[in-house]
Amino acid sequence: MTALPHEPTLPSEPGLAPDHVPTAGARAGELRAYGRMVRMLGRPVAQPDVSTRAPVLLVPGFLSGDVSLTLLARELRRAGLRTFRSDIGANVGCTEEMVERLVRRVEVVTGDEGRPVVLVGHSRGGMITALAARRRPDLVAGLVTLAAPITGSLSVAPHVRKQLELLFRLHERGLHRVLAADCVTGACATRVITELGTPFPSDVPFTSVYSRNDAILDWRTCLDPAADLVEVAAGHVGMTTDPQALRAVTRTVAATAAPGS
Repeated sequence: MTALPHEPTLPSEPGLAPDHVPTAGARAGELRAYGRMVRMLGRPVAQPDVSTRAPVLLVPGFLSGDVSLTLLARELRRAGLRTFRSDIGANVGCTEEMVERLVRRVEVVTGDEGRPVVLVGHSRGGMITALAARRRPDLVAGLVTLAAPITGSLSVAPHVRKQLELLFRLHERGLHRVLAADCVTGACATRVITELGTPFPSDVPFTSVYSRNDAILDWRTCLDPAADLVEVAAGHVGMTTDPQALRAVTRTVAATAAPGS
């Protein structure tokens, strides 16, 4: 895991940028990462006792659901960190709705735990956490995003673009709980880009973990100037399944959750 200087990001504008075309090696790495998900069937790890470290709320990526972060939750709990699910479902709804649902969930967890939480968001979940942290910094002890498009640009692999276009069609046909084109190419997208461009709260520690081997989205969309940047070798899915990446992410989250961080 290596912290790197900031690099130029893609232009921020509504809509999908040109397709991200990953290398064959990056695509193969993502397939291996998916294969590691079988380890989710392993033995659960009990919730640690309350400590001086902040609790952690995990937010999944697009079309994923909380189960996709099972391995990361276990690793964090082994490190003594209390973890909580986002309860936002498969993360396929309108961006505004997803952020509002997350903020309500953060309010519940912080109320129950009696302290602010560290938000950890993977992929689209990272974008949603970045928005939630801007809206309620009083409830957020820190933010760690994993392979998340947080600069306002969205450049994804062709198969992801097709998934998005399918959801757009389903929304047009009446399935209004899924993402509409407006959230990616219209007024909703413009509002999100504008908000992501506002200053991030200076008193909230913020780290963006990214990989140049990402075969799902262009890694440059993860390079938020407000964040400490950390690079790992594992690709997009590998952020939450690769053992080495999990250890690196756990160290980053643990440091963010430490008292006085």
